[in-house]
Amino acid sequence: MSKLAERIRRAMRVDSPPMGFGAAARVSNPSLLLAALLPSLSPEAAKEAVARGADTCLFAASDAKDREVKEVVEALGEAPGGLHLRRLDGETAAHLAELGMDYAAFEPETALATALLESSLGHVLSLESDLPDIYLRTLETLPLDAILLRQWKGPLTVRQQMELQRISGLARRPLILPVAPQVTGAELQMLREAAVIAVAVEGDSRAAFDSLASLRKVIDELPARRRRREEHGEAILPRVAEAVASAPEEGEEEEEEGEPW
Repeated sequence: MSKLAERIRRAMRVDSPPMGFGAAARVSNPSLLLAALLPSLSPEAAKEAVARGADTCLFAASDAKDREVKEVVEALGEAPGGLHLRRLDGETAAHLAELGMDYAAFEPETALATALLESSLGHVLSLESDLPDIYLRTLETLPLDAILLRQWKGPLTVRQQMELQRISGLARRPLILPVAPQVTGAELQMLREAAVIAVAVEGDSRAAFDSLASLRKVIDELPARRRRREEHGEAILPRVAEAVASAPEEGEEEEEEGEPW
């Protein structure tokens, strides 16, 4: 399991309210992850993004040299790093894993299916355009950590909320979504309801890094995930969250097969 997948699992879990002495001092996991989208393999940018609160960094690179990848992985420390490639195959995926990269993001039209065989590397599907429902349903069977909706644009309307619910509900995969730096806590709560597990900000300027720090603060101040609707007692989390919560921890034996998580 990739480090990104582990962080996603923790973020989507609904924790019970703390009890007992010292409960107020307990630090809970954030219910949303913060991703920095970086335009190149820069160790300096990686360090800056993590220092400003990024949970993961996704780098864009058309030709990644081994030395550059290793330097970035070292700069990230414990934070998972991903590489967004236009073309990915099994050999490249295995090599990235050997270099220490945690996951790869790719488009379904250009990545070769053999890349999905590399279990030591996480996989994030990048969707540039809409997929019909029949294709979204097939994503449940693929070994994907998340789906990146790279071209998503705000502000969040009811229609867009419905569309996010459609994608996450049919694919049963959490979503990574680019957001404007001025996104509000209320909007983040609504995105969270649609199985958005990570919000992403472009890290291409000093102002962008400043926005990472401010967005980190907004995320950390979000109320905890609600377990049930107050008026009906119905679960509000989409089926994708149920799949995450029911998945066995790393090292535990799985009692039955078939769960995509």
